[in-house]
Amino acid sequence: MIRVLQILTDSNIGGAGRLLINYLHNFDKSVFDMLVVLPKGAELIPLVEAEGYPVRQIENGRDRSFDLSAVGELKAIIREYRPDIVHCHSSFSGKLAAWLCGVHGRFYTRHCAFPQPKKLTTFPGKQISGLVNNTLSTHIVAVAQAAMDDLTVTGVDPKKITVIINGVEPMRQASEEEKQALRQSLDIREDHFVCGISARLEDYKGHTYLLQAAAKLKASHPALRYLVIGGGSMEEKLKAEAEALGISDIVRFTGFVYDVAPYYGLMDLSINCSIGTETSCLALSEGYSLGIPAVASDFGGNPYMVTDGWNGWLVPQRNPDALAEKIAMIADDPALYAKLCAGARESYEKKFTAAAMTRQMGALYRDAVGE
Repeated sequence: MIRVLQILTDSNIGGAGRLLINYLHNFDKSVFDMLVVLPKGAELIPLVEAEGYPVRQIENGRDRSFDLSAVGELKAIIREYRPDIVHCHSSFSGKLAAWLCGVHGRFYTRHCAFPQPKKLTTFPGKQISGLVNNTLSTHIVAVAQAAMDDLTVTGVDPKKITVIINGVEPMRQASEEEKQALRQSLDIREDHFVCGISARLEDYKGHTYLLQAAAKLKASHPALRYLVIGGGSMEEKLKAEAEALGISDIVRFTGFVYDVAPYYGLMDLSINCSIGTETSCLALSEGYSLGIPAVASDFGGNPYMVTDGWNGWLVPQRNPDALAEKIAMIADDPALYAKLCAGARESYEKKFTAAAMTRQMGALYRDAVGE
């Protein structure tokens, strides 16, 4: 058995947490023994336990990459569990603890991509950053080429990096009864064309550009409706913006949702407006599994995920005019929409399944321990 300690410091369920659940669902338990470390009371705990894996809760390091107090906690867990591999997700504390404990396989996944500050891409910051990352990690997984590029410009050895594109389980098909009940609760008719965005309500996700696009289309396309799925620090500000734009009657803010399947069951088009951190977007892949095409910004890893005219369309980031244009083009052309739906499903099967992603990660684990 290969013993793997997974460390994630997020208290909420973000992209890293959802990705971890997809891994856990597909790993062969006869080969991999896993323990998951999470902050006390983290939202991900019941989902990990539902997959049949034990969880250790830590008091320190909640929603922080580095916390000196967390390093001590994590060292104690590592010494008790004695893993072959420690795999950290956005936890510098975990990387440091694994190195201090002399763990042979020290993995780190880079889940995001964003422009690096000049101090980390030039001397001496690049050399220092590279030295730290190359020392603490024996293997680095980038979830998109954009994430790998972010690492190499800060001095990380490209030979340490493996790109493994995020994969997802196919989204559950919601029943007609579920969808009908949700339509009634949201006041969305079957003849409405529904655009949905599933993402944390944070500035870097670019929700404001979707709201601006919705305002531009309201008069010319009265059948369009918009689902904003998720919670976050920008929720009240975005609701106020929707009110100011006069689109509160056509935008539905759902808050955080554990089971998004019924909402995806109402969606005709998946939207991504990211202007920061995006690599390979799980929400787009989940939509593809249901045959839902996408309109997405050209930031980060989105150009790898969205191919114009096949499974959706790319638009320049921070450009509500271009976003509105593509939404209208797709909504107005049933033949084009049908083609994009077929392409979305095909792209999922070829590129974005959780099983394929997990096979690649399992192979890396085996290589790391010499199997």
